[in-house]
Amino acid sequence: MSSFLYRHVLTRTASSQITKRHISSTEISPEIFKYPTGQLLESFTAPKEKQQYPLSFKGQTELFPQFNGLPEVVVIGRANSGKSALFNAVLGRKDLIKSSKTPGKTKSLDFFRVGPSPGKLILVDAPGYGYRGRPEWGRLVDSYIQDRAELRRIYMTFNASHRPTKLDLEMLSYLSRMILQSLSSSWALSVESGTPRLPRITQIQPVFTKADTLKHLPTGETRPLVEQSTSDIYETVRRCLDETGTGGVGVSSQELAKLVCLPPLLTSVIYRPLFGIAEIRRNIVEACSGG
Repeated sequence: MSSFLYRHVLTRTASSQITKRHISSTEISPEIFKYPTGQLLESFTAPKEKQQYPLSFKGQTELFPQFNGLPEVVVIGRANSGKSALFNAVLGRKDLIKSSKTPGKTKSLDFFRVGPSPGKLILVDAPGYGYRGRPEWGRLVDSYIQDRAELRRIYMTFNASHRPTKLDLEMLSYLSRMILQSLSSSWALSVESGTPRLPRITQIQPVFTKADTLKHLPTGETRPLVEQSTSDIYETVRRCLDETGTGGVGVSSQELAKLVCLPPLLTSVIYRPLFGIAEIRRNIVEACSGG
């Protein structure tokens, strides 16, 4: 991927060979979502292009806000993919995470505490990628994902009304490549130490939003569309396996693809009761519980 990213997807930094530190945490109960939750703790904005800033934020983890090691999940999606509405519903709120019909509205990493003070986990809303994106946003999100030891899972939203776009798959490929390179580096270090083991890695959780739009499809086309979109996602991850040469980490390529990218979840915030939201909540709790 070249430097056009995050005007289209993300901007590449010098290296993705990041080994995640082990972060301890306690078990988290789904009860944290029983009532409306979420409080904006901090917004972290990248300097504009014309201002002085490093080519990346890599290695400068002190720039990002710290929340006493609480586990984190980040939400990423193409502009107008429904990510804001989805995670407002997850948190039981109407407009905690601001949404807009104008692409590029979110320009910062917004950190939301979930659960009563001091919180149980942090949900991070990232700028939407696409044609209105800016390179400095890419460097910001890129470095956060690579360097953030507390990050447990990346939730990537896809509009269920159509198959993933070229930009969606480029972003997915980029994220997968970062994770796989980190995995390969960590595996090599463990082999050198004489104790080969797979490290805990940040996983990608695809989420199909706007499932209500599928009802407009002719009878019999809904399931094939979802299956085709799922196939597109896994084929993209498998190609990354071949490109990054991570076949020698002790598991099959098929198992590794499933380790990096979890089965997609289907959701809608239009249906009543809300469709798929309880499953998203359980998924977040599973990602952030334990060590």
